[in-house]
Amino acid sequence: MQIINSIIDIKKLNVPLAIALGNFDGVHKGHQALLHKCITESKQKGWYSAVLIWQPYPAQILQSPQQQLKYLNTLEQKYELIKSVGIQYLFCLPFCRKIASMSPQAFVQEYLVDLCKVKKVFVGFNYSFGHEGSGKPELLKELAVQNGFMLSITEPVIVEGQIVSSTLIRQRYKEGDMLGAAKLLGYYPAIAGNVVPGEHRGREMGYPTANIEISSLQALPSFGVYAAFTEYKNQLVSSVVNIGNKPTFNSKNVTVEVHLFNFKGNIYEENLKIFLLKKIRSEQKFKSKADLQAQIGVDVLAAQKILMEDNFKLV
Repeated sequence: MQIINSIIDIKKLNVPLAIALGNFDGVHKGHQALLHKCITESKQKGWYSAVLIWQPYPAQILQSPQQQLKYLNTLEQKYELIKSVGIQYLFCLPFCRKIASMSPQAFVQEYLVDLCKVKKVFVGFNYSFGHEGSGKPELLKELAVQNGFMLSITEPVIVEGQIVSSTLIRQRYKEGDMLGAAKLLGYYPAIAGNVVPGEHRGREMGYPTANIEISSLQALPSFGVYAAFTEYKNQLVSSVVNIGNKPTFNSKNVTVEVHLFNFKGNIYEENLKIFLLKKIRSEQKFKSKADLQAQIGVDVLAAQKILMEDNFKLV
């Protein structure tokens, strides 16, 4: 997949394009269905498949910090997931208030018709575009006819009786239901980041942990301890993860700390990807470090048991 970040470079392509539009937060099963349609038809018609997204997220520009949602993927994770589906081009263009103020008609003319000379556009059933999201699929259908391109509107994907959506996945995160989230995503929820120096308390208690630097915009599940697999240099290592603000030590900072089982080596500044499989318990405050140490031992045994179960293979 080729990533293009400028309008000038898109103009240079001069190839027939089919474009999938959306936020693609999570690149969940609904998004995947849309992307597969775009790829399949592109192969049949001799087009090139592409995705158009904005950076930063429009909400980062338009909403106050108090309103902003946390996102299910970092930008890098989103790139990786879109690439894995088979899309050929990813257009990631800079977003600003000028673009936010464009009418739906102006957006279609400037970006889809004039810039991309698009053959067909693929959107979800609830897609919105243009100023304040005033453009809906029905309007896009009219504009497609007027401007000579085709349109595909993907119907909702249903899992266990519910429409797959980023909002529903966030609810599963809030509940600490990683398997439920995985059924909607098509993969287990993942946290990725570089290993940074911590306070070494885990090492002092016999359970050394890697402290993961996470984006302030990345969504986290409810605070607590999780069984996980950690991806390090293309290998999966059984792990236990603590997410929270360490109330036993009266910390106010939210941290992600992972203990890798039977692992030795210096991984500072390395990038780790942690797949969260199941919540073991909620975060709690212990009376002493000794009590916490004893509970960590129990958590490790619980995680090891969970990770041995066949039904927790990565989806």
